[in-house]
Amino acid sequence: MGAIYGPFVCTAFVLKEALKGSVGRIVIVQFIVMVLAAAGCLLVDIVAAYSALLGGLVCVVPAVYAAARFHCKTSKEGTGLTPILLGELGKLAFCVALFVAVFVLVEPLNVLSFFGTFIGLQLTYIAVPVLGVNRLRSRQG
Repeated sequence: MGAIYGPFVCTAFVLKEALKGSVGRIVIVQFIVMVLAAAGCLLVDIVAAYSALLGGLVCVVPAVYAAARFHCKTSKEGTGLTPILLGELGKLAFCVALFVAVFVLVEPLNVLSFFGTFIGLQLTYIAVPVLGVNRLRSRQG
């Protein structure tokens, strides 16, 4: 069911499983925040809105890739940190490639909306786990 057809391609089953865990929760929150940021920037102008959407996609798309890689089996010996390291390295390369593509292909670009959304989504890697821990503490106490 979760077989690999190539070194970087996982089946839909693996992606579905990847989005169930804590990493998946972060990706889902990132997607929601990205859409809300783009909608808010739409009040400014259309360039700010699509710049925010692109900034969000530069963060979310590599995160989905990494989440899928975490659940892929690369080989029988590739257990432990190997899928995580491959996922993070691929995520970094994917992110750099998307940055280059956006800055080369997209004109005009609202840099403030682009980087504001990107940085805001990067902060969800901290905010989502912290809010989850606080929610658990409030249930216990």
